[in-house]
Amino acid sequence: MSDHDTLRLYSLREMRDMLLGASRVVLTTHMNPDGDALGSESALLRFLRDRGADCRVINCDPVPDNLTLLDEEGEFETWDPTRHTAVLGEADCVVALDFNQSARVGAMEQAMCASAARRLVIDHHQLPRPFADGYLSVTDASSTAEIVHDLIEDAGGELTREIALGLYVGIMTDTGSFRFDRTTPRVHRITARLLEAGVDPTAVYRRIYDEYPVGRTQLLGRVLAGIELHCAGRATIFHVTRRMLAETRTNLDDVENMVNYGLSIRDVELTALITEIDGGCKISFRSSGRVRVDELAGLFGGGGHRLAAGARVEGGEVEALRGQIAEVFCRALRDVSGGE
Repeated sequence: MSDHDTLRLYSLREMRDMLLGASRVVLTTHMNPDGDALGSESALLRFLRDRGADCRVINCDPVPDNLTLLDEEGEFETWDPTRHTAVLGEADCVVALDFNQSARVGAMEQAMCASAARRLVIDHHQLPRPFADGYLSVTDASSTAEIVHDLIEDAGGELTREIALGLYVGIMTDTGSFRFDRTTPRVHRITARLLEAGVDPTAVYRRIYDEYPVGRTQLLGRVLAGIELHCAGRATIFHVTRRMLAETRTNLDDVENMVNYGLSIRDVELTALITEIDGGCKISFRSSGRVRVDELAGLFGGGGHRLAAGARVEGGEVEALRGQIAEVFCRALRDVSGGE
């Protein structure tokens, strides 16, 4: 085993061989799992089981209601140290999907890092930090699901409807329903094969985006009513408080994707949604193209992609963060505009 002080980057074939050589595998992903995280897990779980592996999914947080189509049988387990510490200890391999920093698994971190199992990372985010034995890091991929697709294809795996569903959900959600900049011709060719395998795009979209509870729509109305323009109308900042969640009987899962509304205003290039969480705030950043928000998120201890990033600020307060973000946004916009 490596001492995890440096990154060992694997090729697609090396990662494939590592996975196929394991008999007891645990898949896991980041806190507040999204469609790419859960879709990648769903597809890889079914592929490895088809190959005879004893494979389980154990996550620090449960599956959000709008993504339960990926876990109709209730197989995805939520971390319980009394039950799962031993499972991690007995595994041959622990696969981290859609994250590359150990802190992203929250309460699971200590047990995951203490396990003698080989730790592997499959991910498309930038700036990985050492904690695993091997990394398949493809930062120009549209999604982690795209990488999992390539692994399954390279291994000659059958593209069953269940596997295709997980891959489709991962790719569709992480490309913003095929509108973000990494929606390449290759992504559409992969998606065509997933549809041919039996995925119904209309039904999937409706399950994920069109079946919210009424409280979520009420929350959205309150959130958008508080949106503020900054930087001469080129940036927006808005927020979600714990009180809003309580009064609309919603939770953090219902906040997912609300940040994208901040870019729907004419001339806006940057947006941030600040969400109150226990012990601080979560910030979601989006950019229309000219400014890299992964670099801006880094100023708040976070990271992500060029046009979509996030950060968690322990002890952060909404009003203070709003002012800090506005200053960072205006400075970044001046820089790309040549000081205008």
